Amino acid sequence: MALSTTFWIQLLGIMFGTAMMYFTFVKYKRKELSKKEVLIWFAGWILMVMVAIKPSSLDFISSNLNFYRRLDFFVVLGFFVILGLGFFNYSTVKKLERKLERYVRKEAIEEAENKMKK
Repeated sequence: MALSTTFWIQLLGIMFGTAMMYFTFVKYKRKELSKKEVLIWFAGWILMVMVAIKPSSLDFISSNLNFYRRLDFFVVLGFFVILGLGFFNYSTVKKLERKLERYVRKEAIEEAENKMKK
């Protein structure tokens, strides 16, 4: 008996979600994530595992949006998520760049003032 492609995709989804829950927990134990962040990430991973186990649970959304196949819905949703995360990362990096620039300028001014005093 050959296993279907859907089975393997579901298995990979469950394995990936479980692995990401483990990595999220490790990051929390290292104090790299707060409790709130862990809860949000765990909710996302659990939702992903649940959808991997029973993909038909999202049919009411995909059918109302006139997607003919579940995969089409997931591809579009994936693009939205990736674009949103990309924008969030970009804005976070820009904010960190500005903070770093202010810090470096402040340190350079203080160092120059100390040299002038000598």
